[in-house]
Amino acid sequence: MNEFSFDSIPILFEDDNVIVLNKPQGLLTIEDGYQPEMPNLRSLLKDRYGQIWTVHRLDKDTSGVIIFAKNSESHKFLNAQFSNRLVKKEYHAVAQGFPPWVEKTIGYPLKTNGDRKHRTVIDLQNGKLAKTLLRVIGKNDFQSYLDIFPATGYTHQIRAHCAGIGLPILGDRLYFRGCDVGNSFETDHLFLHAYAITVSLQPNEELKQFMATLPQYFSDVRKLIFSIP
Repeated sequence: MNEFSFDSIPILFEDDNVIVLNKPQGLLTIEDGYQPEMPNLRSLLKDRYGQIWTVHRLDKDTSGVIIFAKNSESHKFLNAQFSNRLVKKEYHAVAQGFPPWVEKTIGYPLKTNGDRKHRTVIDLQNGKLAKTLLRVIGKNDFQSYLDIFPATGYTHQIRAHCAGIGLPILGDRLYFRGCDVGNSFETDHLFLHAYAITVSLQPNEELKQFMATLPQYFSDVRKLIFSIP
């Protein structure tokens, strides 16, 4: 039974040109190439609006802010901003590990679909330049709460970069291997949330910021292990 419906997904903003939503964890952004019948956000939007244009994507298990265009003109304008790295993206995450720093920029080059598991891998020779800024908001002896600002937007960039420095995202079963995660605990969720996007929706229009509330399971863990309300 499909647990996702259009009416269950919070709309953060909508006008004649775009719709901005808070995507739930576990829902694909677009149709799966091998299992097109799997629930996905684009199909739910098509059922409601007819034609819809994908501007960017979030991983299935990543929640948070996502933007779709309602016409080709808006799609072209928004897509150019993402392609030219003019969009500011902010993520919140719980990572396994205890970093000795408060802020760190990761600049390892990345290669998408770089191994048999189709992971994005750090490849110093053949990878593309990638940049992710991490800030520690809170931590205990085993986990860290991170504010993350990716300057580039490669598939699984945050997950690959965090795992690459020994701070895999809590619940990331694809990228945790090889990391000493210490006092880990079992969870069915990936603790990575697209918290905010700052973008211009129309030419000559001021930048707008859209923020997505954390899922309840994320808020509960944040309060439990970091005492952050």
